[in-house]
Amino acid sequence: VGSGPGRLTPAEGADDLNIQRVLRVNRTLFIGDRYEGFPGHAHTPAPLCSPPRPLHWPRPPRGHAHHCFCLPAPPQGECRNFVKVLLLRDESTLFVCGSNAFNPVCANYSMDTLQPLGDNISGMARCPYDPKHANVALFSEGMLFTATVTDFLAIDAVIYRSLGDRPTLRTVKHDSKWFKEPYFVHAVEWGSHVYFFFREIAMEFNYLEKVVVSRVARVCKNDLGGSPRVLEKQWTSFLKARLNCSVPGDSHFYFNVLQAVTGVVSLGGRPVVLAVFSTPSNSIPGSAVCAFDMTQVAAVFEGRFREQKSPESIWTPVPEDQVPRPRPGCCAAPGMQYNASSAFPDEILNFVKTHPLMDEAVPSLGHAPWIVRTLMRHQLTRVVAVDVGAGPWGNHTVVFLGSEVGTVLKFLIWPNASTSGTTGPSVFLEEFETYRPDRCGRSGGGEAGQRLLSLELDTASGGLLAAFPRCVVRVPVARCQQYSGCMKNCIGSQDPYCGWAPDGSCIFLSPGTRGAFEQDVSGASTAGLGDCTAICAAKIGPDNVRGWGWSKRACGGGDT
Repeated sequence: VGSGPGRLTPAEGADDLNIQRVLRVNRTLFIGDRYEGFPGHAHTPAPLCSPPRPLHWPRPPRGHAHHCFCLPAPPQGECRNFVKVLLLRDESTLFVCGSNAFNPVCANYSMDTLQPLGDNISGMARCPYDPKHANVALFSEGMLFTATVTDFLAIDAVIYRSLGDRPTLRTVKHDSKWFKEPYFVHAVEWGSHVYFFFREIAMEFNYLEKVVVSRVARVCKNDLGGSPRVLEKQWTSFLKARLNCSVPGDSHFYFNVLQAVTGVVSLGGRPVVLAVFSTPSNSIPGSAVCAFDMTQVAAVFEGRFREQKSPESIWTPVPEDQVPRPRPGCCAAPGMQYNASSAFPDEILNFVKTHPLMDEAVPSLGHAPWIVRTLMRHQLTRVVAVDVGAGPWGNHTVVFLGSEVGTVLKFLIWPNASTSGTTGPSVFLEEFETYRPDRCGRSGGGEAGQRLLSLELDTASGGLLAAFPRCVVRVPVARCQQYSGCMKNCIGSQDPYCGWAPDGSCIFLSPGTRGAFEQDVSGASTAGLGDCTAICAAKIGPDNVRGWGWSKRACGGGDT
């Protein structure tokens, strides 16, 4: 783990890095890398920031390296310690988990000194064994909520709670009604629940082939588990529902593969998460962004349950008169009929155990994607939403979408616009590249080395932090200078970060900008603002299309 302010990674030594996780705390960046997982020498990665403060992970026992190499053909590079969990536990403590050569371990560290605090703890159910396996984690009310796999073969998928003052809980083991080959994407807390977003193989369709669907599941923070007879030390509140991101029509076109989810943001006065979906690899390549209102998500969990009465029967809704009371999956609390989940009758606990799936899917806002991109070479896999702070008055919403190889698309969002209108709720602003060979190194890796791991807004610097396996790069959120020299293009860009200054330049507008400028993000006609043809003819050349990207919109082009 490296941290510190200032300049980000130079190319020198970058090929030695294998970044796994990035955590920004105020003006400090913590970067979870890969460490040697077997005796020999303690590998300290090249510094990512200046000045560097490396955290030295304890070596595993000498015999464990041999055990790792004896596992079913793991590549030698995976018998190391890959940081897979990197969280702020409290205002002064980092919580870090690593794969530790297929023997996961976790530890607490001082955020200021990066010195260990106390003994290591087991990483089982908190961190995956294999660095290739997906996992998510968050702290809420002092408790660690994780979603991962608990074994080397990734057979036992689990949502797990630990480390707090409440009992350790997990999902039911080896039950395909609960999980079927899940891939965990994100987790958020909202109200009295923690919500987990993932994709998995659907069990509710009677198809011969595997169908991947996207889900959201939730658990109560205060769940105490079931009785000694049913669901002991297991969730009594676990429920899941499908996420519907589809283009409406006579036959809906579904984007089924969930790729990324934002935290809960406020859009148009509603608590919303934005999610990126893609088509399956054997389908027409495409990506879409759908928005989900968390109040609608919660409402689906109050709706009908779905069941399969026998292995041969189809899945059908459960009649309301067959649902026990109090409602299965609810959060027990003092003052209710049952003040703890462990006091629920067996009838309720058995119903929860056998009926985790909701009948209705969660609809997207507008019942259609806000953004659709098809026939792209690389699918979109990351999303950042700027719900406040975009533009001089901080009243515009901008979304950045990152592709697999670091290409970023920027959109202006009108949350209350109709998806059926001519423009819809989104306006394409620009496209630019974030991967920098001069900073990230040119040797080895190919597209795998250029894979975008995370995309995060750094509001204080007016930039985006893009993490790749060998580097972290900061790029500006806007390139207003590309519109300079032509008032029509600057104002017509509709970019809330850009404005036309009296001196004839297109300037970056940070929140609270006081100087004089002109701006119109509404898309009004710019016909009376002159012609930019001559300026664009001079600008478009080899020297202007390299680096961080030249947007066609800078010269009145389309939004491809």
